[in-house]
Amino acid sequence: MTLFSKLLLGLAFLFIQFGVAPASLADQSPPENCAERPYDKGRLWKVSKGDAVPSYIFGTMHSKDPRILHLPGVIMQVFMASNTAVFETSLKDDELARNKQMMLLAPGQSLKEKIGDTRFIELSQIAAAYGMPPATLDRVKVWAAAAIISQPPPTPQSDGHTLTLLDKELEKSARQSGKRVIALETNAEQLSIFDSMSDTVQLEYLDQAIDENHRLNEELETMTSYYLSGNTGWIACNLEETLQETSSALSEIMTTDLIYMRNQRMVERMLPELQRGNAFVGIGALHLPGDEGVLSLLEKLGYEIEQKY
Repeated sequence: MTLFSKLLLGLAFLFIQFGVAPASLADQSPPENCAERPYDKGRLWKVSKGDAVPSYIFGTMHSKDPRILHLPGVIMQVFMASNTAVFETSLKDDELARNKQMMLLAPGQSLKEKIGDTRFIELSQIAAAYGMPPATLDRVKVWAAAAIISQPPPTPQSDGHTLTLLDKELEKSARQSGKRVIALETNAEQLSIFDSMSDTVQLEYLDQAIDENHRLNEELETMTSYYLSGNTGWIACNLEETLQETSSALSEIMTTDLIYMRNQRMVERMLPELQRGNAFVGIGALHLPGDEGVLSLLEKLGYEIEQKY
C-alpha cells in the first residue's frame, strides 16, 4: 500500500477529495509476518482514571467513503453524550483553505524546475485525472504533489451530492450541539513535517507516489476493510512493510515524525480534557495501536483502557 494512503489513518492535514472505494470489502487477511501489538484491534476505547467521568477515544479514517461515514450506534451514543469533542486538528472550511495555501510554492518557484522535465511530464499525465492542469500543478510543492496523487482522484456522484469527511462532520455536529471543541494540533504543525523534508527525500516520496498511483483503488479498499473490521494493527504492519523498501530518512519521517512524536504531543495535549472528563477524542486510527501508540502511552500514565467497539 502507498505511504500516504495508509497515513489516512494518521493524518488530517490534507483534504482535496477522496474517491469512493468499491462497494464490497476486500479480503480481510492479515499481512504476512504481522505480529500482535497492544491495542491492535478496535475502534472505540473507554479511558478512565480516578474520579473523573470516563472519556472515549475513537480511531477515525480520514476518508469520504460512505462506509466510513456510517457510525455504529455505540459510537454515536458516546459522542452525543460527551461535553467536549477533541480532534487532531480543525477541519472547518477556512482551515482547509489554509491547508491548500500551505501546499503552494513561493511566488516565482516552479515544480517543473525542481523535479525536471521528464518527471513533470509523467506527473502531469497522472494529475490530469485530478483536474489539475500543468499550470496549476507547477505551483505546488514536491511533497504536496506526492500527497495529492497518493489518494484516488475525485469520483463524480450520480446523485449530485457532495461527499464529506467523517472528521469534518463530527466537528460540525459538535459545534452545532454546543460542545467544547478542541484541536490537538495546528495545520501548520502537521504540514511543517513535510516542509522540513530534504529535497532528496521529497523526490523519493514523489517517485514512489508516481510508481504506485495505478494501484490506489485496490490498496485503499484493503485499508478500508482493515479499518472497518477494527484491525488497525494490520495497517501498522503494512506501513512497516512498505517502509522497508524506502530510505532510512523517509522511513524515519513516516514513523518517528508523523506517528510516534505526534502520539506523544497529542497525549500531552489531550490530558487536560481527559482529567476534566466526559470527552470524545477522535484521532486517526493509526495513532492507537502499538507500544508507542496513544493508548499504550495513556496506560503508562495510569489510565484504564477498555475496548468498547
